[in-house]
Amino acid sequence: MIIAWGVLLIAAGAAAAQARAGVAVVKTVTGQVEVQRKGEAQWTPAVVGARLAEGDNIRAHAASSAVLDLPDGSTLVVAENSRIVVAKLEFDPQTQSRQAFFHLAVGKVRATVSQAAITLVKARQSNFTISTPTAAAAARGTVFEVVYDALGSTMRVAVIVKDPQRAAGLVSCLSMHDRSSVLVREGLASSAMGTSGCTPPIPISMLPDASLVGTLRNPITPGPSFTAPIVVPPIPDTGAPPVIFTSDPGDGPSPVPPSTIGVDIGQQPPQGSSSSPVAQ
Repeated sequence: MIIAWGVLLIAAGAAAAQARAGVAVVKTVTGQVEVQRKGEAQWTPAVVGARLAEGDNIRAHAASSAVLDLPDGSTLVVAENSRIVVAKLEFDPQTQSRQAFFHLAVGKVRATVSQAAITLVKARQSNFTISTPTAAAAARGTVFEVVYDALGSTMRVAVIVKDPQRAAGLVSCLSMHDRSSVLVREGLASSAMGTSGCTPPIPISMLPDASLVGTLRNPITPGPSFTAPIVVPPIPDTGAPPVIFTSDPGDGPSPVPPSTIGVDIGQQPPQGSSSSPVAQ
């Protein structure tokens, strides 16, 4: 299945033209973590300081994990039983613009996304994306977690509360089946299964595995996706508009009214519950 990257790309411009390929640097390694270079079949032990470029894979076995530093100041944590591919990574140190796209083959990753991309933050455009075969999560500066069960073809994204006073984090859950999307705010989570679109957001506290959100524990069985060759589709230029996020109330004055997509349903507790959206 060709992943619909086009709807996640930022608008072309002078800043994007000046961006150059970046690398993800392995900051910490715990347990058994391995790297597979682009075009190679062999997996080798990951070491602190290793540099991962576009097309490289990294995987963490049971009770293992790794932290990656990205060129714009963002970080990516690979939890146990997980494998990701660096699909695209560009950064312009002058304008602080970035394009960061990662493909999660199986398992769990947590991203702390830097808001240093001044131009892109003002435009409310997503330029940090974690995709899976089922759906993708595109974020503006925030902390979020993506879990993918390859055997069940199920993805879940949870947006972790970073600052309870502002709660400005925002992630778009995009279905690869029908290209529909749902906006998920801090303290909420959305899931996508097989050919279904992303579900309306619910409080993280209502997830069956709420106690594991924000941790490195990942009980998902890796399955064949942990080892088998993975072909990440190229990022096509479909001509579709980029994902645009309108401003949040916590962002201060803005001529654009705050978006209510994913709020009217997601911010309200399900029927029969008085729970409020609280992250674990």
